Amino acid sequence: MLSKRVKIDTMDLEKGMFVALLDRPWLETPFLFQGFEIREASEIGLLRKFCKHVYVDTGRGSVSKDLLERAQSSTGKGREDPFINAQGRVNGRKPQTLWMRILRFLSRFDPTGRLAARLNGVRHYENQVSTQEEAPAAAHAYGVAVHAMNDILEELRKGSGIEVDKVKQAVSPMIDSVLRNQDAMGWLVCLRKRDEYAYNHSIASSVWALVLGRHLGFDRSGLQTLAMGGMLLDVGKVHIPESISGKSGPLETQEMEIMRSHVDYGMALAKKSPGINQDILDMILSHHERHDGSGYPRGLAGNDIPVYGRIAGIVDCYDAMITQRPWAESKSSYDAVRELNLLAGQQFQRELVEQFVQALGMFPTGTIVELNTGEVGIVVEQNRVRRLRPKVMLLLDAEQKPVSTSNVMDLKRLPGDEGNDRARWIVKGHEAGAFGIDPKDFFH
Repeated sequence: MLSKRVKIDTMDLEKGMFVALLDRPWLETPFLFQGFEIREASEIGLLRKFCKHVYVDTGRGSVSKDLLERAQSSTGKGREDPFINAQGRVNGRKPQTLWMRILRFLSRFDPTGRLAARLNGVRHYENQVSTQEEAPAAAHAYGVAVHAMNDILEELRKGSGIEVDKVKQAVSPMIDSVLRNQDAMGWLVCLRKRDEYAYNHSIASSVWALVLGRHLGFDRSGLQTLAMGGMLLDVGKVHIPESISGKSGPLETQEMEIMRSHVDYGMALAKKSPGINQDILDMILSHHERHDGSGYPRGLAGNDIPVYGRIAGIVDCYDAMITQRPWAESKSSYDAVRELNLLAGQQFQRELVEQFVQALGMFPTGTIVELNTGEVGIVVEQNRVRRLRPKVMLLLDAEQKPVSTSNVMDLKRLPGDEGNDRARWIVKGHEAGAFGIDPKDFFH
């Protein structure tokens, strides 16, 4: 079927339809993604709550014949352009002028995303510097955050409240770094996990939230909310006894109940701290809720979990997966991504997992990978369009012997078909330390 958008009254919506456009800006609704297939009745309920009508893509979803005929007859045989309404506006704006078309073209080359945001309401960011160029600034930003977080937690243990201004100061350099290049900060967080004195789960959660927020096009204010929320997810653990929070092994039932109370403690601390908005509160309260209703503290499911809470749940879970704990082995970034894909649609919203994986890449930055030729290297930068073909710093040749010069190979510029001698593709990811390679040695 050819793709065509038809106007549908929200009272006529059904599961299986692909909603391509709303009658209002996406950012004015709880929907995180611009375009999605209706899979749950709760999504229909939300669409009816916020919209009178939507535009459905007939080529990407199912629409009954009767409903399609009615929609076409009410819109002049389906010829109405869904981007231009009766007032002659484009998505709620005036028709495109030559100047707007020029701006749209230039926005493709604007790494800040400001032009795209002005035109579309959603930012699109590009890396402004390479991963290696950003590495020193990322390390500095991480150090600032560690120092600030230690001070914040120390004050909380003394009975003080959350120093919100200090939290903002802590996340600001990280936001700057992730906007310039998201790969450097992500790689650094993975490296810090091997140093128990430097690693901080709160900071890592903040970074992963930033990486996802950047990918989704959040503006600076939204990124600050995500970063602060990630930093404060487990702030309530300052009131959990060390014998439980630091226990070497699985918790007993009663101990688990005490551990779970860190959410309530965190909310109590955050609510009495001026400057913490509702979205940050949603992250703290909902980061252990799960899409299938199996989480806590409220057992929320699906769209009942706030958007920022859904983000918090994924980044918190991902970071836990790649962290070494007394009762569980850490997973490689590659294996953690695969695990998240298995949990998509169950514990986490499928579309959000897909976006997170796209942001990280199937082989996250810093992953040791083996190519079809036997060559081995480290992923140093992602390809946002073709996530299986990142940039790889080659360290071992086809015989898996050290190379004389570590060159960076951009897989997207090479063929991927087996019949070509120049073809390169990744066959597997490996744990840090494989082949005697320590990724830390190559982060400069």
